[in-house]
Amino acid sequence: MIKTYVVVLNYKVKKEVLECIKSLAKSVGFNKDFKVLVIDNNSADGSVEALKKKFPKIPLIVTQKNLGFTGGNNVGIKYVLERGAEYILILNPDTVVEKNAVENLLNETKKYQSGIIGPKIYFGTGKKIWYAGGILDMRNVLGKHRGVDELDSGQYNQAEETDYVTGAAMLISAKVFNKIGLFDERYFLYYEDADFCMRAKQAGFKVWYTPNSLIHHKNARSTGLGSPLQDYYITRNRMLFASKFAPFRTRFALFREALKNMGIPARRKALLDFLMGNFNEGNI
Repeated sequence: MIKTYVVVLNYKVKKEVLECIKSLAKSVGFNKDFKVLVIDNNSADGSVEALKKKFPKIPLIVTQKNLGFTGGNNVGIKYVLERGAEYILILNPDTVVEKNAVENLLNETKKYQSGIIGPKIYFGTGKKIWYAGGILDMRNVLGKHRGVDELDSGQYNQAEETDYVTGAAMLISAKVFNKIGLFDERYFLYYEDADFCMRAKQAGFKVWYTPNSLIHHKNARSTGLGSPLQDYYITRNRMLFASKFAPFRTRFALFREALKNMGIPARRKALLDFLMGNFNEGNI
């Protein structure tokens, strides 16, 4: 029985998700060592029809509304856990995996006995790094990718423990879900990966980065890099993350920062929604 599943959550990136699934279908171990499940977050852009036509044998679940990164992936995680999954690779639809990427991630997670492990990720088709480990600045409640925008010359070719693994590609042991639960759906989008990794570490699991698995990523295709929507979620979810993991001094500093940015509509709504407990989709 196959015990590894790749869960791909799609939202209105029809071209990209087809390329993603195509790369998975060409991967070493496809349908032998791992299966693929696609969740469509009610895209209504022709993605569902195209996926059914191109990949009729790959299971596809369509949600009734956009559940965000957290809710959509949780649908897929529950589905594969019920079918005996031991490892689950959460993978963004705007990615392309190298031929051995999934197989190598599985080998690496067993080698290092990690609860969560993430690959090296490039921007697009070049060798510019998007992710080579995660760094959490808890003093300012900011997460950043190590090596971002650097050309890869082997400077991050050492596997090591890391602060967090990006949700764009994270292989997770079922043991982690069984112990700490699923993604916190209040985040909807952004910071949910850092939250999940923090909770996993608190529960005693190791979080690793490995350069021995390579994935290419087309960044922020469904939300828009630098958009008001992204600004809203990052502002709101930084405060949510801080409320769970940061000391009072840090939480108070974030609140003061948010007050100073009340003139920016997206950030004003983010603060008000946080204070009112209005989470999930932001409707920006």
